[in-house]
Amino acid sequence: MMNKQVVLQRIGLAILDAFCVALALYLAYQIRFEFAVRPEDLAQMLVVLPLFCIVRLILFAILHLYSGILRYTSLPEIKAIFTGVVIGSFILGIANIYIWPMLPPIDGLPDLYLTYIDKHPQRVPWSVFCIEVVFSFTLIAAMRLSRRLTITAQCWAKTRRNAAVRRVLILGAGDTGEATARTISRDLSHAYEVVCFVDDNPMKRGLRIRGCMVKGTCDELVKIIAEEHIDDVLFAVPSMTPDRMRGIIESCQSAHVGFKRVPAVNEIISGRVAVNAIRQVEIEDLLGRETVNLELGKENNYICGATVLVTGAGGSIGSELCRQLCNFGAKTIVLLGKGENSIYDISQELARVCPQVKTVPAIGDVRDRARIRQLMDKWNPDIVFHAAAHKHVPLMELSPDEAIKNNVFGTINVAEEAAAHNASQFIMISTDKAVRPTSVMGASKRVAEMVIFNRIALQPNTKTKFVAVRFGNVLGSRGSVIPLFRAQIVRGGPVTVTHPEMTRYFMTIPEAVSLVIQAGSRKEQRHLYLLDMGKPMKIADLAANVIRLSGFEPGRDIKIKYTGMRPGEKLYEELLTEGENIKATDMGRIFSAEPDQVNPDTLEEHLSKLKQLAEDGDADGIREELTLLVPDFGPDKSDSKTNTGK
Repeated sequence: MMNKQVVLQRIGLAILDAFCVALALYLAYQIRFEFAVRPEDLAQMLVVLPLFCIVRLILFAILHLYSGILRYTSLPEIKAIFTGVVIGSFILGIANIYIWPMLPPIDGLPDLYLTYIDKHPQRVPWSVFCIEVVFSFTLIAAMRLSRRLTITAQCWAKTRRNAAVRRVLILGAGDTGEATARTISRDLSHAYEVVCFVDDNPMKRGLRIRGCMVKGTCDELVKIIAEEHIDDVLFAVPSMTPDRMRGIIESCQSAHVGFKRVPAVNEIISGRVAVNAIRQVEIEDLLGRETVNLELGKENNYICGATVLVTGAGGSIGSELCRQLCNFGAKTIVLLGKGENSIYDISQELARVCPQVKTVPAIGDVRDRARIRQLMDKWNPDIVFHAAAHKHVPLMELSPDEAIKNNVFGTINVAEEAAAHNASQFIMISTDKAVRPTSVMGASKRVAEMVIFNRIALQPNTKTKFVAVRFGNVLGSRGSVIPLFRAQIVRGGPVTVTHPEMTRYFMTIPEAVSLVIQAGSRKEQRHLYLLDMGKPMKIADLAANVIRLSGFEPGRDIKIKYTGMRPGEKLYEELLTEGENIKATDMGRIFSAEPDQVNPDTLEEHLSKLKQLAEDGDADGIREELTLLVPDFGPDKSDSKTNTGK
C-alpha cells in the first residue's frame, strides 16, 4: 500500500502543476491582448482553464511524472514534460476546432460569465495556444528543477564551509567521469569537490563537464595538481592499461596526493557495483593484462540443478568456487574441508546470500577414504570439484610425505569414489608448478594429473569425465605474496623478495574459479585446461607496486630486500611441458592440452612405492621416486649464480 506521505507529495505536485498551467494560460491571454483583456475574454479563459488543467495533469500522470523524486529531476523528466505539454495542446486544439463551438448555451453562470459572447463558448485564439505551450513547459520545468537547483546550491554552500572537503581531479572526461562528477554533486556528505578533469584526448582541452574544465592531458598531471591544489585523483578510465596506471600512480605519489578508482559504466549498468563505489586502486588493477571475465551460456550451464561436492571448500579458491556455483543455480553444495572454522564461515555466508541453495557443511579429510565414500553414498553428487591440496612450496619441501599423502593419494580417493558413484564430472584444480617441477609440491600435483588421466579415467565402464585446470599464482589467496608484503609494510619493512629476476603468472581468485567452472563445460574427456594469463610479472615489480599502493615510495620509505631462492622454488614458471600439444578452444583465452601418457602398470608400481615411502616418512626416497616418475623433476638451474640474497 502506498505511503500516505508519498500520496500527499504527489497531490501537492499536481496542484503546483495546475497552478503553473493556470498562470501560463493567464499570461498567454495577457500577451495575446496586449495586457488589455476584455471581460468576455477573461470569462472564456475561466471556462477553458479546467479543461487545460485536467488534460495536462492526466497526461503527466500517464508519463509517470508523479512517480519521480523532485531532487533527481533530469533530462528524461524534462523530455516527458515537453511531450505531455505538446500532446495536451494537440488534444486541446482538436477540442477548440470541433467541440467547443458545438456546446449548447451556458446558463446559470456567475456575473463574470454573463458578458461572455451570447453565453456561447467561442474558439480560443490560436495565438493563445502557442503562447500557453511555451509558458506551461517553461514554468513546470522550472518549478521541478528549482528543487534540484536549491539542493545543489545548499550542497555547494556547505562544501565551501566544510574545511575537510577534499578537492578532487577526475582522470577521464568520458561517460564514467561525467557519472562520477554527477554523483559527487549529489552527495550529501560533501566529502569531495570536483575541481577539474584531465583526459589524454587533447581535443577535449578547455571543454567543460558539469561546470568543470578539462585542464589538460595526463602528461601535465603533476603541474595541474599543484596549480589546483588537488587532494585526490579519481581514476575514471576503465580502459586504462596497467602500465599507464602505474605511471600515473607514480605521478600522484610524486605530487603527494591520494588516488582512487571508480567503477566502469558497464559495471554500474549491470548492477555489479554502484556509481559511488569509489575504492582504492588494488593490486589486481596492475596485473599487466585485462582481467578475464568468463561466462557460462545457458546451453553449457551444467551446474544448474546439480548436486556438487567441493573439496577444500573453506579455502580461498574453494570458497569462491562455492559462491559462483550458487550463482549458476546449483541445487545442493556439499562443503568438504578439514578446517571447521573456514567451513562454518562459508556455509553461513552461503545460507545468508543464497538461501535457495542447500548447503551441507562436511568436516573431513580427503585422505580418509571411508569419509569420502560416506559423503558420496549420502549425497551422490553429479559433479565433484577437487580443490583440496597442500600448495605451500617451502613447507612441502620440509614435509614431502604430507604432500604425497594429500595431493596424490587424497586425489586418488576422491577421484575413484567419484567414478564409483557415477559422478558425471570430476574437475581437479592443478597448478603451473606441475610443469617441469622443481618442488615436491609441483611434482605431487603432476603425479595427481597422471593418476586421474592414466589410471582412473581409463578404467572400464567409467562414466565420469575427468579434467584438470592449471593456473598460476592467485592474488589474495592464503599463503600468497600479497598478504605477506602488506604485513611487512605495516611493520615498516623491509619487503622480502627471493630474487630480483623471479617472475610469476598471476590471476585473481574470481578468474581462477571462472576458468575451473568453464573448463567443466567442455565435452572432451581427459584434458588439461589453462588460461592465457598474458606476460608473467616480476615479483620485485609486484612488491614495488604494493608499496606504492600503500602510500610509500619503494627504496626510500620501504626497502626491498632480496633473500635468495628457497628450496623447491623456480625462477620462472611455465604452463606447459613438451608434448602437451596446446590447442585453442572456442572459449577465447582458455586453451586445452593433452596430458602425459604413462603406462598404467608402470604408474601403479611407482604409486605403490610412493605410498610406502610416504608412510615411512622417507623424504629422500620420495624425491628419488618422484624423479623416476616425473623425468623433468629437479632443482631449478635457470640462474644458480644469483641464488643468494642481496
